[in-house]
Amino acid sequence: MNTIDKSVIKVIKDAIVTVPGVVSFSNFNADSYDEIATNDINNAIEFTNTDNITRFRIHVIILSGVNIKDVIKEIQIRVKYELEKISKFTMKYMVDVVVDDLA
Repeated sequence: MNTIDKSVIKVIKDAIVTVPGVVSFSNFNADSYDEIATNDINNAIEFTNTDNITRFRIHVIILSGVNIKDVIKEIQIRVKYELEKISKFTMKYMVDVVVDDLA
C-alpha cells in the first residue's frame, strides 16, 4: 500500500479539526476500546489510489447529540474541497467518513 503525502495529511487534519461536533480521530487498528481515540491522524486515514480517483476513508469520533449526517457531510465537503484546491482541481477525490464512536 502506498503512503500518503504529509502535505495531504496536514490538509485533511486542518479541514477536520474545524468541523463542529468532531471530538477526535479514531484509530481504525485499535485492539481495544481504550485505544480508539487518537490524535494521530495517520492511524485514522485509510486510502486507495487508482488512475482516476483517490479515495480516503477517515475515521472519527463525534460528539453525542449532534446530527451525525450533518457532521459527516461537512467533513466530506471540507476535505474534498481542500484536497482539490491543493491539486488545482486536476485530481478527483472521494471521501468516506466512518463514525467509530460517540463521546
